[in-house]
Amino acid sequence: MKSMKRLLFLALVVIIVGGIAGVITAKRHARRGAASQAGTAAKAELAQHRNEAQPTTPTTVIPVAPATPENPQQLQPVEATGQTNSTPGLAAAQVNQVGPPAKAPLKDPAARIALAWVGADEEAEAYWYVAINDPSLPANERQDLIEDLNEDGLPDPKHPTVDDLPLIASRLLLLEEIGPFAMDDVNAEAFQEAYKDLVNLANLATGGGEPVR
Repeated sequence: MKSMKRLLFLALVVIIVGGIAGVITAKRHARRGAASQAGTAAKAELAQHRNEAQPTTPTTVIPVAPATPENPQQLQPVEATGQTNSTPGLAAAQVNQVGPPAKAPLKDPAARIALAWVGADEEAEAYWYVAINDPSLPANERQDLIEDLNEDGLPDPKHPTVDDLPLIASRLLLLEEIGPFAMDDVNAEAFQEAYKDLVNLANLATGGGEPVR
């Protein structure tokens, strides 16, 4: 009799867990369908704001030394507008400004913000999903948006705890779902890298895994 009750209890647990997993999967599929419309609209609005806030090129007047007996021809002040000019004063100023190239700004900074909420917030996840499938987004930016799932949104990515497991598990489930439909090799490889790192974080949180460098 006891064994029969135990079997019934285990069967009930399996049914409940299976039902929960089914609900989660159904919600994710529904979310994928709404992601394109919601995310595309949000990206269009963001692009409009970026265009409206596009800064104009500043005009800078470069001072020159006054004429002297040795140099009777006084150079005229030159307006620097970012274009090449053969005037000696401007050329010298441009040489002084030479330095390491600045890192290109993100084309979609809002997607980077949404990344921290992937697996925890449906709207943020929808925006992120559209961004990583946007062919106009640079490949390296899409790659970072995927591979950094093991960092952004976690309090301490190098030392995960059991409290981080729900978010880690949610992101692993997401990658299992969208991984086979990567838009190109860049995304496909990034999915694999992110999945591997998240599995390691899950192991670390439970007392195993490899230290994160």
